[in-house]
Amino acid sequence: MTSSPPDSLPPHCAANKGGGPIFKVGFENDTAQWTEVFDLSALLLEALAARGFKAVLEREGWLLLPEEGLWLWPQITSYHPTDDGSVRTSTTIEVAHASLLPGGTFEYQHSYGDDIASSLTRGFDLWAQVDLVVFKDALSDELAHCTSLQMQWEPNEGVGEGRERRVLFGPVAHQAAREAAEEEEHPFCPCCLFTNTWDAYKPQIESDGVYGLRLYAARDAQGQVQADCRVNGEDWPAGAEALRAYVAQWPDRGFEFRKQYVVIQSPPET
Repeated sequence: MTSSPPDSLPPHCAANKGGGPIFKVGFENDTAQWTEVFDLSALLLEALAARGFKAVLEREGWLLLPEEGLWLWPQITSYHPTDDGSVRTSTTIEVAHASLLPGGTFEYQHSYGDDIASSLTRGFDLWAQVDLVVFKDALSDELAHCTSLQMQWEPNEGVGEGRERRVLFGPVAHQAAREAAEEEEHPFCPCCLFTNTWDAYKPQIESDGVYGLRLYAARDAQGQVQADCRVNGEDWPAGAEALRAYVAQWPDRGFEFRKQYVVIQSPPET
């Protein structure tokens, strides 16, 4: 699906707070003081090009993928050095599209690297691999990157007249310290994070809107559970609670995390 650039830029998401796409950092050592300027839009453009995505830099820091009509706007939320000499950064990328996401959505990228630029670039690269590909598939009825779950309701099922919904499961980031002594009854697959926490997303499933879900679940070596769920960039406590319950069912693999981006939508018109 292609789209011509509109005369005006997309509106920004009110909930997406940050410091914009350009920020300055002051440095000093024993002999000098200096300032470096970091342009997130330029870094995102480079990260996308390295993955084969064709984007152009538009006005006010917005990037446009002309073939898809997707608008992207990065901004900084935080950065800080660590005790081991590396740098941790937090950014957001806002995504808009004239028909798919007219009001836009956004998601965080938490990253680390040897310096600020490498940390930012790493976060953008992972976003391109895990998140951007889901939006690309959301614009088509043929999937190139995701698996999907199709849902259809008849008029007498109480959720509309002949409604259809589609869930797109993006690539899963999954890491475990070791193999489990006993495997799960149902081996982990791209649909598991969502289908095991299904009830938490009924409002989004039964709506007509487009929703981007960030699902993250982990258990550390001591068995402590952690989970995070956001819907269109904002915390969704019901999802986090459901993910924590799901983690409790995992076999012991020591430290383990599972992370995925999921889009709920009505199927696009062919």
